[in-house]
Amino acid sequence: MTAEALRAQGDAAHSSGSSIELIIPYPQGGGTDQRSRLLARHLAAELGEPVVPVNRTGAIVGHTAIAQAQPDGRTLGMITGEIGMMHWHRDLSALTWRDYVPLAVPYVEAAAVIVRADAPWTSLEQLLAALRERPLTGSGGPDFGVWKFAMVGLMNRAGIGASQLRWIPTLSGEEGVANVIAGHADIAPITMTDARAMIFGGQVRALATMEDRRHPMFPEVPTVAEAIGLPWRVAHWRGLVGPAGMPDAARERIVRAARRIAADPAFDEECRRNGYSLHWRFDRDFADYMVQDDRQFGEVIALLEGVA
Repeated sequence: MTAEALRAQGDAAHSSGSSIELIIPYPQGGGTDQRSRLLARHLAAELGEPVVPVNRTGAIVGHTAIAQAQPDGRTLGMITGEIGMMHWHRDLSALTWRDYVPLAVPYVEAAAVIVRADAPWTSLEQLLAALRERPLTGSGGPDFGVWKFAMVGLMNRAGIGASQLRWIPTLSGEEGVANVIAGHADIAPITMTDARAMIFGGQVRALATMEDRRHPMFPEVPTVAEAIGLPWRVAHWRGLVGPAGMPDAARERIVRAARRIAADPAFDEECRRNGYSLHWRFDRDFADYMVQDDRQFGEVIALLEGVA
């Protein structure tokens, strides 16, 4: 069936004139918001109807709104790796990947160790040596979020206790970089893509990326393995889902559209231009990915809570 026929089929099935809502659990203008709006624009073109981004700011607030939406295919959400972390803190949320219908993961990007441009550490090795001597402060995202997880996991691999990292919670990774620039925090372990304006502006620098290869936009930044000889990789994903109970027909329609976007050179070029790393997963592969993340997050969160 051609793309035009699929769009016509979607128009016939959704002739009410209403739009699809895409819930984004993070602030407008942030990294997840930017990526979600790019996907929404291409998704609308493929489906032949509006896809309207709606910010429900706050990881728990937004993820809950997606899970509690009517499962009729008219509300979607862009969830993140935090869904594998929140339920380990049982006083925060009981949400897990089981509360969603996995559709597609476009974006998978690694954390990086980001410090002020005038910080006394010019390498990851120097920063870790400082952490062994005294606690430092990190910031970027909630206390239970993936960026704190990334830094604590790296410290654990290097033999440094989790108590050596104090954390200033924020609603987004970009706010963590702002805290570093303002001198309120020492480290912002977020993606270099999300910090690119501040990196290119000379306000901060990245000491290493938690990836298995260097980022094409920042080829001068080594991987953790290159910097200190330890294999530590943290991929932060952003994925398209529906609420649990979403009908198969609606799920299949969105997945088909996502597959067409994945094959679209125009989408790929926009992502490349913005420094977004793509690693598409669909349906069952996406579900399996969330299960693996959940297990890994649980192990590191146990370290954070002093359980293990």
